Amino acid sequence: MRSHTDRRDPRAGQERCRIFIAVLLAPALVDAAARARTLLGPAAERLRWVAPGNLHLTLRFLGGITEAQLARAIEAAREAAAPAAPFEITLAGMGAFPSARAPRVVWIGVQEGSDRLAALAASLEAALRRRKFPAADRPFRPHLTVARARAGGRPPDLSGVLPGAEGCVVGSQGVDALSVMESTLRPRGPIYREVAREPLGAAVESDV
Repeated sequence: MRSHTDRRDPRAGQERCRIFIAVLLAPALVDAAARARTLLGPAAERLRWVAPGNLHLTLRFLGGITEAQLARAIEAAREAAAPAAPFEITLAGMGAFPSARAPRVVWIGVQEGSDRLAALAASLEAALRRRKFPAADRPFRPHLTVARARAGGRPPDLSGVLPGAEGCVVGSQGVDALSVMESTLRPRGPIYREVAREPLGAAVESDV
C-alpha cells in the first residue's frame, strides 16, 4: 500500500499517513448539522467552522502511522465492527469544550445511540491495544465537532446563546460501518479520504 501523504518519520525514515477511525454522516445529517451554526447568531462568525464535507464522528484519532500500522488499524476496525449490529443515532443539543464562556471546540451531542457508539469505540480501543497501539490520551465522549476557536484570537463567549441550543434536535441516521480515514493537511483545511470501510454486523450475518 502506497502512502498518500509523502511524509516521513524523521526518526525512522518511514513514510507515515495521518489516520483516524470514524463514523461518517449521511448527506441529510451533514446538511442539518451545518445549518446548526445559525443557532449561535452573530457569535458564529467568530468561530472557524468545519467544512460540511468533513463532518464526521471520530471514534479514534491515530495520528501519523506507518503503512504496517495502517494495516493493523484496518484489522482492528474490522474486528470491532464485525460483531456489532447496526444501530441508530440522533444528534441533538450543542455544547463547548472546555466551557461555553471560553470555547475551544463547539460540538453537537449524540442523544439516541450514544451508549452504542461508546461501546463500539471501546471495542475499537481494545482491538487497537491488542495490536500494540498506545492507549487513547483521553476518554471517548460521543460528539460531533462542528467549529473551533480561531487561532490567535480570543474565543467568543457563548454562555448567552448555547443554553438556547441545548434542546435542538439536528437529525437521525443509521450507523452501519466504521471508516478508516486518511487526513491530508492543506493550508485551506484538511482533505479526508476513506481508506477502508468495515461494515457492522458481518459476524452476526455469517452466523445466520
